[in-house]
Amino acid sequence: MGLISQLLSDPRATLVFFLLALPGRLLAISAHEAAHGWVAEKCGDPTARQLGRITLNPLRHLDITGLLMMLLVGIGWAKPVPVNPRNFRHYRRDDLLVSIAGITMNLILFVLSALIVYGTCAAALARVDTVSAAAWSVPEYFKSLYGGEMCYFFPEDGKTYYVAVRDLLAYAPYYADELIVPAFGRTAGYLFQMAGYSMITNMMLAIFNLIPLPPLDGYHVLNDLVLRRPLFADRKGMMVGSGIMVALFATGLLDKGLTAVSDFVFSGVGQAAARVMSMLGIL
Repeated sequence: MGLISQLLSDPRATLVFFLLALPGRLLAISAHEAAHGWVAEKCGDPTARQLGRITLNPLRHLDITGLLMMLLVGIGWAKPVPVNPRNFRHYRRDDLLVSIAGITMNLILFVLSALIVYGTCAAALARVDTVSAAAWSVPEYFKSLYGGEMCYFFPEDGKTYYVAVRDLLAYAPYYADELIVPAFGRTAGYLFQMAGYSMITNMMLAIFNLIPLPPLDGYHVLNDLVLRRPLFADRKGMMVGSGIMVALFATGLLDKGLTAVSDFVFSGVGQAAARVMSMLGIL
């Protein structure tokens, strides 16, 4: 209902969001599955290669329900890459490697997206003047110490607003209009948002897949390292895992949990970026 009301109240902004978020989301799920298949091949199983699944072409990986979930709530799934563990050289070890391959790929894409996002933020902030609190006149956009910390000031609706730089960097993907567009223009702002949404999607997808419930990768990791049961959960286990996932979705607990973990991660990344920018003399 929230999405429907958002679409009705501001259809243009909602459409722009979908268009900017879609490339990163398709790449995230396609690279995740391709990584599973690539590592499986390196471990001796050619099944994914034979079925044409070691590719970034999203059409080879898409699951309609998973795609809709990805578009609507930001977390979804693709068709699992078929794996035949009988071809593995080291049965359990190779299953573990294949299981963590998708998560690892999402973390790599998260890091690459973060480098683009925070590199662009650094370049934009470097263009902004640092103003003393005693200054008689100030530009429209400026940095200044306020309340004991560096803040970024910007105009909006005829008023001047400010945000602590550490908060700006923690939620950088959402400050394109306030920081990136004034510095580099609207096109750069859109590209920045695409990188930002890619960063968010890949982190959320990595966290989601670490949940230790079948059929998610986290279950394989837990099983291979601790439980030591057969590699694939039986039908009852799959039903229980799927039921728990549906309940977590329906109650909103999954969204709250993922948001809490991602906020913690982005806060830490934002603080690290602020320290680096301070060392470079940007802040």
